[in-house]
Amino acid sequence: MLKKLLLTFITISSFAFASAFASAFAFGDDFTSMNPTVKVTSYKKLFTDKIIAYGSGSGTVISKDGLIITNNHVIFDDNEQKPLDAFEVCITFDVSKEPECIYTARLVANNKDMDVAILKLNQTDVFGQSVPDLKYLNYKTSSEPKEESTVQVIGYPGSGGDTITITKGQISGFDNYNNFTYFKTDTDFDHGSSGGTVMDMEGNYIGIPTYIVTYSENVGYFLDLREAVSWIDSHLADKSTVNAVAENQLKEELARIKKANETLKFSYDEYPKLSLEAPQGWRFYEISDDGIYLEQEKLTESAGLSVYINYYQYKIDDGYMKKLDEELMKLKDQYPDFKKEETEFNGYEAIKLTYTSYSSRRIAIYIPYGYALVGLSYYIDLDEAEKQEPAMEEVLKTIKLNSDIKNDPGLDQTISFDDPGFSVTMPDDWRIQKNMSNQPMELLADAVQKDNFEGSLYISYQMIPKDERELTPKDRADEETKTVSKLIFKKDDAMLDGLPGWLYTYEYEGDDYQEMHKKLTFKLQNGDYEFTIEYDDLSDTFDENISDLEAIFNSFKFTGEDLENKGKYDFGSLNYNFNDIQYHRYANAITELADKGVIKGYEDGSFKPEKLVTRAEALKIILASKNKLEEEKGLGEEIDFENYDTTGISFRDVKTSDWYAPYIKYSEENKIVSGYADKTFRPNNTVNLVEALKMIFGVYEIPLWQGETIPWFKLYMDKAYELSLLGRGIDDAGHQLTRAELVDIVNDVYNNADNSSWNFY
Repeated sequence: MLKKLLLTFITISSFAFASAFASAFAFGDDFTSMNPTVKVTSYKKLFTDKIIAYGSGSGTVISKDGLIITNNHVIFDDNEQKPLDAFEVCITFDVSKEPECIYTARLVANNKDMDVAILKLNQTDVFGQSVPDLKYLNYKTSSEPKEESTVQVIGYPGSGGDTITITKGQISGFDNYNNFTYFKTDTDFDHGSSGGTVMDMEGNYIGIPTYIVTYSENVGYFLDLREAVSWIDSHLADKSTVNAVAENQLKEELARIKKANETLKFSYDEYPKLSLEAPQGWRFYEISDDGIYLEQEKLTESAGLSVYINYYQYKIDDGYMKKLDEELMKLKDQYPDFKKEETEFNGYEAIKLTYTSYSSRRIAIYIPYGYALVGLSYYIDLDEAEKQEPAMEEVLKTIKLNSDIKNDPGLDQTISFDDPGFSVTMPDDWRIQKNMSNQPMELLADAVQKDNFEGSLYISYQMIPKDERELTPKDRADEETKTVSKLIFKKDDAMLDGLPGWLYTYEYEGDDYQEMHKKLTFKLQNGDYEFTIEYDDLSDTFDENISDLEAIFNSFKFTGEDLENKGKYDFGSLNYNFNDIQYHRYANAITELADKGVIKGYEDGSFKPEKLVTRAEALKIILASKNKLEEEKGLGEEIDFENYDTTGISFRDVKTSDWYAPYIKYSEENKIVSGYADKTFRPNNTVNLVEALKMIFGVYEIPLWQGETIPWFKLYMDKAYELSLLGRGIDDAGHQLTRAELVDIVNDVYNNADNSSWNFY
């Protein structure tokens, strides 16, 4: 599968700091050369060791050695219920300029109920230089917030541009939350101010911006700082914690972008060693391992350039470019002036796209270079074209690829991780690589098959949603497949190397008319987390690759904690159980009961769904399904039909050695069947609808009305209608059932055994 073919056009808006900052501090303290209100950005370490910005807000320096008070929610991962991994601190040294974002901090303590956290600034910046002298605020204020008094909020709101921002307002009341006192104000602030500084007009540090409740207008809630003093005092000497991998990664990223903005140059050390040089007036906003975003800020309307490197597992050849062309041409229907052309860009063969969206001209350039696809995207405001086009050209002409072309990334067939601990090996003509980006966050690795540009295999790892952790694999599988219209295969007790899970395969129509795809989803639970393995491909190719998938699953080795079933693998057929049920309307029911071992096919791999079912076959299927249900519930009431005593069977046409004798004997003993007046059972006769319903209701002990009906079988039909057991075209009591029709009814009863409205189990 071609990943991330179409690059996103990114815009970053900013506006200048509007207030006269110094006048806000007319009370005497001069914070213009180092402000104690800092900007805090928290980062999450991914399982690929990449980091991603995950939370942001403000903070207040409260000590000379760099202790910082902020909100807990600024530094906390609510999804995983634990603190984040690395913390960037930006310090304002000149209130008319943006803060210096070259500092990092470590977590000292946090309190979720109070929504307060303490960070400790590292004593050197990302270049190893000592942190300058810090100005700080006294958090042990004796000032008492009073209603209608004026306060000012200092922070870095997202709506306030890139410089520090002060807003003023009045205290409008008080409230209690989690047994802590908050005061309310009409001060205008947003989430970026969380954890910042609230001061009264005498310069006292009195509160922490915490959250906003919106009614007819915004109401700001601030924690009364006096509530936090004793907690802060008790944790000042706590030892800070650090995730060294995340912190080092953050330092590298901050140093990289700072250096790039000082020199206006950047080059990658890794293939294809892309480099570029920006003229004065440009700024690098983001530099990751596989992408850059920079912007020209001196124009009336800023012009931005995105650069992205997509690494493929093989050489980007004609097949790849053909698929890329198909994807790109989908834009043609959306934009009437869409234009695609082969071109040359700085001496490299390239594809250029141009189209108009609203009031701007969008341009994207793709450069295939060995196993890397370099993408550039930008837009030109039509009203600013005379200024923006020359500015953009100045940057574009500096872009170079400084490595010789390499057609092979040299990937191994096996990939492994320490956290989460696992490894997996690809078959011949497959290659797998770690996620080179921090998006999507959950993606660990992706694999492709040589010359297969439609298929993709992804391995992800993520936390299981809280509301699903207590559900059984069957419940989760049933819920996720509720809306799947063409379910092919489902197994809710799958396992790989001892990890329990569930999987399903379904078919869907792709973007192209009648282009059928199959997708397999396999989820493996590891505590509160789970692996997800997904394979999506054209239906025919999917079928051809079943053996490869089986090899991949059998190569999966879980290297985490020891498991009770370590070494056990059980994932079923991955596709249709039988070779003659594809597109059959009851394929899903047949697959489900086959997966449970309730039904079996014929030696030639068929199920013969339209073959009429015999009385003996019907009885065995019904009893086997009930037996499986008893086993699943762990009630210990399963019947051992293999060793069931068949002596004394009363039907003269049933021998004790017949395969169906145990089922008939059990049913006779339990008054489920009675046979015919001539003391025969007629096991090889076909079964009609009402006969099958009578067997099902008897085996599952489904309660029936005890009155008499005319005809006699009406009560069975009424119950079947009540329970919605009868499919389309099956409404005649004498209808001779096919194997598929019987399986559908039995599967429906099985799946509703716990349905309280059915009242039978």
